[in-house]
Amino acid sequence: MRYCAEELERLGLVPELTRRGAIRAVRRGGRRRAARAIVTHLDTLGAQVKLVKESGRLELVPVGHWSARFAEGARVTIFADQGSFRGTILPLKASGHTFNEEVDRQPVGWDHVELRVDAVTASKAETLALGIDVGDYVAIDPQPEFLDNGFINSRHLDDKAGVAIALAAIEALEREQVATPVDIHWLFTNAEEVGVGAAAIVTPEIASMVTIDNGTTASDQNSSEFGVTIAMADQSGPFDYHLTKKLIGVCREHEIPSSSDITAPIPLLRSRQATMSARRSWPSASTHRTATSASMSMRSRRSRVWSRNM
Repeated sequence: MRYCAEELERLGLVPELTRRGAIRAVRRGGRRRAARAIVTHLDTLGAQVKLVKESGRLELVPVGHWSARFAEGARVTIFADQGSFRGTILPLKASGHTFNEEVDRQPVGWDHVELRVDAVTASKAETLALGIDVGDYVAIDPQPEFLDNGFINSRHLDDKAGVAIALAAIEALEREQVATPVDIHWLFTNAEEVGVGAAAIVTPEIASMVTIDNGTTASDQNSSEFGVTIAMADQSGPFDYHLTKKLIGVCREHEIPSSSDITAPIPLLRSRQATMSARRSWPSASTHRTATSASMSMRSRRSRVWSRNM
């Protein structure tokens, strides 16, 4: 948060810290009303100490939604009251010499990993004496790589990549002294991974908003790893028709590689399709959905960028 605020100040904007800890920076345009907003999120995936075990090792609970499969072997920093400590997240059965094939047969989940602190401790009392306790935050090493061919590989680029894109866009606008017809609100939230999003930072003068976030990549998705993915809908329903079409048109006009995608999980999509099909005979269904869509015209609309979210 501090680095982002300092970068915004360097670019000539005045960052405002909201009561929820998010950042708002407004780049003035021709008028205040009908402003546009670009939102990214600064929070990322991590963990907290759930329990200090009798062995002195730590049981963890995830911050955000991510699988313990990707935490195994990660180097981490534990932020305690009396300083920070380093450590490693490992499976409960990590030694092949001891457990042999059981290492590969053990289940995957947060109940099946633990954090070993890089300190001399073999008991709960010794770990507590270090100042480590339940609730302490655990940051996962991102291990970034910047390759000569332009690739950037890192853990948890969601949404570091989006923040970098937003800052680069601001820098370009300032460098070229671009005058926009309306204000642009650059929003950087800090609680997307735990479900809060941008609801608490959107002000009444904002007419539309685009979210820059990571694009999901899977065999049954229409997303692209090498271009912009424009989300047409998610599990809550379709995004704004006119804005999504506008974004597609901009990509075509400027020859920006792009694709459109629907980000709802497949089982949820099938369930929703079945529900919609069952309601086709209900006369007020389409009217209700139209009204709902109209009332939600201020919701977040997402344009996603590729990242390897591991």
